[in-house]
Amino acid sequence: MDLDTLHQDILLALPSDPIATKHTSADGQWSTDPNSLLLLDNRIYIPSGGNLCTCVLQYNYDLILAGHFGQNKILELVCCGYSWPSLRADVQQFCKSCITCMQSKPQHHKPYGSLKQLPIPERPWNSISIDFIEKLPLFSRFDTILVIVD
Repeated sequence: MDLDTLHQDILLALPSDPIATKHTSADGQWSTDPNSLLLLDNRIYIPSGGNLCTCVLQYNYDLILAGHFGQNKILELVCCGYSWPSLRADVQQFCKSCITCMQSKPQHHKPYGSLKQLPIPERPWNSISIDFIEKLPLFSRFDTILVIVD
């Protein structure tokens, strides 16, 4: 997708966006450019709905000069020219969905430990452990499980 087609799609989606229709008249942070695109702080406002946000991210992410720099660099690159309400969350989700980034970026956590089998007790009720699993999604008004292991 080229930039002109992307901007044309944004222009066509503006009338259906409630935030864009509310701010079509210039006031403070909002203005319009010569191509009738709505600007928020001199950045093109992307209307919600559809896949325009994904198209903008894909366009900026696939630039040969941009590469796969990660969330912060892509966020900085996109913020230079575009704005929408859930920009930060969308960039984070978009970068996490990139297979190339997930395969090439190192994981920053401790290595997983080896699994060890529990010792077999010598007689019943020799060892008892009790644990609560809390803050689960509600199911029939319950959100906690009591686990007892003999």
